[in-house]
Amino acid sequence: MSAAATPVRDPAHQVPVLEVRGLTRYFGGLAAVKDVDLQVPEGAIFGVIGPNGAGKTTLFSMVTGSLAPSAGRVFFRGRDVTGLKAFQRVRLGITRTHQIVRPFRSLTVIENVELATRYGRRPPGTAAEARRRAMEILEFVGLGAQAGLPASVLPVGQQKLLELARALATAPDLLLCDEICGGLTDAETREVMDLLRRIRASGTTILYIEHDMRAVMSVCDRIAVLNFGEKLAEGSPEEIQRNPAVIEAYLGRGAAGVDSDA
Repeated sequence: MSAAATPVRDPAHQVPVLEVRGLTRYFGGLAAVKDVDLQVPEGAIFGVIGPNGAGKTTLFSMVTGSLAPSAGRVFFRGRDVTGLKAFQRVRLGITRTHQIVRPFRSLTVIENVELATRYGRRPPGTAAEARRRAMEILEFVGLGAQAGLPASVLPVGQQKLLELARALATAPDLLLCDEICGGLTDAETREVMDLLRRIRASGTTILYIEHDMRAVMSVCDRIAVLNFGEKLAEGSPEEIQRNPAVIEAYLGRGAAGVDSDA
């Protein structure tokens, strides 16, 4: 994983990496997600926000293949992947993190990442290659010094970084981050925001759920807002902060003054 920055073109003029059309999921008679359309451009950090229960994680689960939609389609680089299983989408380049981190606690930090390299787009040919690639990723996310530690002893901030490292080990084109800053301090959140920018600069598009509004507004190129499972609004961070419907439904009347230096 190279941290060298590459120019990011205007997302509005790029072919979508991800497109969802009319995506819908019912649980019984309740629509958790209803008729959602999204286009995520190449090279973007695209935010998805909304109140608890708005359908954000359900949307992620349908994009990654762990949950089948009741209706609608998912397209990855123009290919309909709606019928593919989660592991097949990982091999195409779609990977996610989870809100609740799930490391293999009995393994070391580097063993967790080595294991992940074997299930992505470019499985290593040898154990030495897997170890080298895992160490490179750990250095990239800032966990190189913790490589030999049991995953179980990491504090929450470093467990979040390990979650990101395991996702990166699959060599994704599209990385879905589900509340990666939950439970972090302000300083840790700023570090993760910098890491997301470096991940994007290295060539990975990011779809990002987050409740921390300073984080979202500081790092995202474009934001979609879900409310009661439907898309309420979409636009730039500035447009979202000024949107009266978003302010009323979610952000609160003081949202126009959100500080963006997180």
